[in-house]
Amino acid sequence: MDQTKTPLYDALVHHWARRPVSFHVPGHKYGALFSKRGRDMFAPLLALDATEISGLDDLHHPESVIAEAQALAAELYGVRETFFLVNGSTAGNLAMIAAVCDGKRKKVIVQRNCHKSVMHALQLMEATPVLLAPEFDRDVCVASHIRPKAFKEALALHDDVAAVVLTNPNYYGMAADLTEIVRLVHEHGIPVLVDEAHGAHFVVGPPFPTSALRYGADVVVQSAHKTLPAMTMGAFLHVNSERVDLERLKYFLQLFQSSSPSYPIMASLDLARSYVAQLSKSDAAAIVAEIEKFKAALADIDGVAVVCSRHFGVQTDPLKVTVQTRCSLTGYELQRWLEREGVFVELADRMNVLFVCPLAVTGRLQEAAEKIKRAWRDLPDGEAPVCDASPFLGPLLSVLVPYNELRHLRTKAVALEEAEGHIAAETVIPYPPGVPLVWVGERIGRGHIEQIRQLLCQRAHIQGGSRLKDGQLVVYE
Repeated sequence: MDQTKTPLYDALVHHWARRPVSFHVPGHKYGALFSKRGRDMFAPLLALDATEISGLDDLHHPESVIAEAQALAAELYGVRETFFLVNGSTAGNLAMIAAVCDGKRKKVIVQRNCHKSVMHALQLMEATPVLLAPEFDRDVCVASHIRPKAFKEALALHDDVAAVVLTNPNYYGMAADLTEIVRLVHEHGIPVLVDEAHGAHFVVGPPFPTSALRYGADVVVQSAHKTLPAMTMGAFLHVNSERVDLERLKYFLQLFQSSSPSYPIMASLDLARSYVAQLSKSDAAAIVAEIEKFKAALADIDGVAVVCSRHFGVQTDPLKVTVQTRCSLTGYELQRWLEREGVFVELADRMNVLFVCPLAVTGRLQEAAEKIKRAWRDLPDGEAPVCDASPFLGPLLSVLVPYNELRHLRTKAVALEEAEGHIAAETVIPYPPGVPLVWVGERIGRGHIEQIRQLLCQRAHIQGGSRLKDGQLVVYE
């Protein structure tokens, strides 16, 4: 197939060129009724904001241009079938997990440092999560991957597992070799589902990490909007085997996605796929070379350090640049110093700030480096925060209370310091990255409490924990 083609985008442009008269939704009528204040900025986008009319196909029953656009993506990624997602990777994670959970097999082995959407899918399906604690990377000071040994032990203890759900790479771009894990799980006849939200560009090949698709994962979800030039909420779901019921998966994709899918988002997926398909090895090398110069400039700043994982078997995505504090400021404070200079990073944590670089040679990274140097030119001396692994030093494997049992229990609020040993009735999620620190149904430990205290002191943004501002956690009685 010709990967330069963009059939869905072209159909939208052709439709607009006919100067259509709209007696259909959406109500802005190709921008004619849009507010004057925003019309100039939105006009080109509104011209493509159509609906399922003749010639523009139907996402939930594609037969023409959407079907062709998805087939082009499937060919590029080398998979059985690709589906466009307009509700982000969240919709894909919900659908793939729902597709494997039936009435008999509802235990799901999950990498603990997963995105909250994985947790929400398990809650919706009233599954029983079996959580595996990840390795802690002391170079970057974040949770990383899970060793094959942990899966071997979990599978030996649980013979009624519906699926294994992995997160690879993590938010910081650290991608593990999944060869042994996929082989081991498949030997037990269990599908491997992977949230590869940050790896849509791995299809380019080296110097980027290897995609879970190449390791043989059965279903892989990718957020095209994170690293490809696609609009926010644009994502792909790839089916890579026959271990997951395709018709059941399609059913749940319709269930979890809007019945009025955004055509601008879908068109941007079509364009993004064509863009990444045409990146050459020399293009990739030039992108990485520009990023290396950017990292070298940041490494010259006193008070911070550019860090990278040194774990064996872990590749770090060149698009992700992690800068760690070496001064008295936390990563959150470093982020605020940058924002005063107009530099906005992807996220901060206690130790780090994370930069997500573009998948292109822009010529602007050195200019950005100068702005960052100005923002950080007078960093205060003093002892840096200590890398804290305590939240990850709990049990290697933990089975949560089944969600179908929890809904019958009463809840109460207790003081944070008195929460140890109780079963959590609500989640606590630092956001970004959206990785749950506390899961519903999990027994709260001392490490959870210490980490929550630190997050509150550092003014981190937290989702969930409705009573934390009062110093309390909601637990089951």
